[in-house]
Amino acid sequence: MDWNSFVGHDRQRTWFRNAIQNNRLASTFLMVGPDGIGKRTFARLIAKTMLCTGSDPSAFAPCSRCEACAQIDASTHPDLIEVARRPDKTGLIMEQLVGEGDRRMREGLCYELRMKPYSGRRKIAVVDDADTIAEEGANSLLKTLEEPPPGSLIFLISTSVQRQLPTIRSRCQMARFQPLSADNLTQLILRHGLAENSENARSLAAQAGGSMATVANWTNEELKSFRSELFHQLIQRPLDFTKLAKAVQGNMESVGTDSQPRRERLKVILDFALQFYRAGMEAKLNAQSATSDNRSHLSQYGHLVSLHSDAFVSAIQRCMEAREHLDRMVSPASLIEAWAADLAVISRA
Repeated sequence: MDWNSFVGHDRQRTWFRNAIQNNRLASTFLMVGPDGIGKRTFARLIAKTMLCTGSDPSAFAPCSRCEACAQIDASTHPDLIEVARRPDKTGLIMEQLVGEGDRRMREGLCYELRMKPYSGRRKIAVVDDADTIAEEGANSLLKTLEEPPPGSLIFLISTSVQRQLPTIRSRCQMARFQPLSADNLTQLILRHGLAENSENARSLAAQAGGSMATVANWTNEELKSFRSELFHQLIQRPLDFTKLAKAVQGNMESVGTDSQPRRERLKVILDFALQFYRAGMEAKLNAQSATSDNRSHLSQYGHLVSLHSDAFVSAIQRCMEAREHLDRMVSPASLIEAWAADLAVISRA
């Protein structure tokens, strides 16, 4: 991956290029935006730009041929530290940041950042899933963020400013990323072979809300039939909240007994519902000029656009609220029941 093949976020790219060329790059960035829009890839490309030995950082064009570039592409560069939530955990854990047991402060992210750079340039850290850092873990990061090692560069990847503790926000420079445009998303869908042709790619991009993560879920064969079932139930008036809750519960439990995979599946389901209501809102507010892609997508739902605009707003807010509650470790079963019941009330508007 290089800047020539990177898609989107031109404004952020220009800002970082100018900061590097003028030697005004901050030490810590909070990169905020929806999932699946390229924040992590962007951070890795900045790391590649800074660590490349075949091109000066000011050129903002890593060579992709030197050993450093090859190591970054393979995630083996000794000066690039990448931390992410473990699959069996609900968030980043303390041990990933400061080490475990008698190795406390002798391993982990904070320790590795303070080690002398292998290449002689700098240490760079990319901390994914920064939204999931608990207060104890965040406090362990404060000293590193307050007094970063000379030349170090830290990227915290986040989906929401509100989910970061004020102590973290105040020590980072904010870099906001917007959802990808439909054209950018279409380009990526075709590049990754997720659509048979340009027409299908544009249709998928119109529904995906600017996120490749959403595209991946929408093209997942396992989820396709359930998504159709979910949409069919959401269009019903009156909405049968008992039937809806039972279907969602069943699909969530189909991924196994472990809590974290179930939570991840429920997030996907809530995102499906959120996108459903957003698409309906678009058709409602702009029925005459809505794109043919969206019209064909919504045509199967008949009287969806007959819902009052306020009902769409309430449904969207309720789906977003449920997503936030899930991240706060609310019981999935209780959350599903309350969410389905509230949607039934909203659908009567």
